Amino acid sequence: MKYLVQGIALACLALLSSSVYAAPLPYGEVTCKSGYVWREAHTTDYVCVTPAVRAQTKADNQQANNRRSPTGGPYGRDTCKSGYVWRDAFAGDHVCVTPEARAQAADDNAHAEERFVR
Repeated sequence: MKYLVQGIALACLALLSSSVYAAPLPYGEVTCKSGYVWREAHTTDYVCVTPAVRAQTKADNQQANNRRSPTGGPYGRDTCKSGYVWRDAFAGDHVCVTPEARAQAADDNAHAEERFVR
């Protein structure tokens, strides 16, 4: 009887520990769901996006200087050339992108929480 009670207690403990203590996520609280990756508009940008959006974000970052007005303007050296707007993926994000890329960043930000593994 003693061993049966100990066995039941151990089984209950194993069941409780497996349901309460999940395995740690590879990137902690910022682990993206399958099919998503970090946007990486900045080194601390952990918004989860599709790989295509991350590739576009990287390309936009590489073109940042080419899309700024060489003569400045109302926003100083951050003034974008005609046809471009600030991405605003995060506060202070003044990378000049197309209006479509800015809308994509806003949409990705709006859906950020639902794209993390919880």
